[in-house]
Amino acid sequence: MNAFFHYLILCLLQFLTSHSLTSMPETFIQQYESFLASLTLYPLLSKVKNVEMDLKGELNPSFHLDKLFFREKKWLSFEQFYYYYFDQYKNVIKKEFDFADDASFEKGLWARLYRTQFGFLTEYHAFHLCSQFFGKEKLKRSVELDKGGVDFQLMVNDVAFNLHIFVDTPRAWSFRKYKSEYKKVNSLQGVHVNLPYSLNENHFNSLRYLKNKFGVYTISYLQYLKEQIEMGRIKNNNITGTTSDGFVYTN
Repeated sequence: MNAFFHYLILCLLQFLTSHSLTSMPETFIQQYESFLASLTLYPLLSKVKNVEMDLKGELNPSFHLDKLFFREKKWLSFEQFYYYYFDQYKNVIKKEFDFADDASFEKGLWARLYRTQFGFLTEYHAFHLCSQFFGKEKLKRSVELDKGGVDFQLMVNDVAFNLHIFVDTPRAWSFRKYKSEYKKVNSLQGVHVNLPYSLNENHFNSLRYLKNKFGVYTISYLQYLKEQIEMGRIKNNNITGTTSDGFVYTN
């Protein structure tokens, strides 16, 4: 009896070892964060800004990122996306915008695509993290929302909160203000919410950094957002900044 009991214990230990937590399937967020952590980052490209023209229609890199990531489920690295885009549109862009220096143009385009994709990757993570936290049924994203300047929409108590994802820097706030005033990105029905992410590690809403220093939103930030909505503090476009304590509101 004792021998049989010990045999059962041994079998149980072997089962638990072979089915440990580390061998369990990753969640979607874990898989995506593993992808983000595998990327090579190029921080110096943020300073290269000689290709800043407005790329509209088919030339809009955001359109292609949306198609690849959301519709086709293809997660391309920065390098892969650059060559994917460059091979298709380099001649069109050169002709349309008349760049004489090929080397300068290619470096500038690479930097432009890098910055666009970097922001998109953060937005993509934020969307799926919000889906996990609030529930998929409460989130919506569409071409119409994107054209209206809204990254995605969150429904709370039958109220639509239009979320705008961007980095918490003076330049990004200035661009957000410009779009609000001249591109009608606040015209869609609902409450427009600025949800910036801070790069300051000591900041209230600082990102959680992956091993390669790519920053992603935290659950605690979404919990704070939820609490502020439930308290009725978030009104249309009234978040104008963040501090170490939370959102800064207009009066």
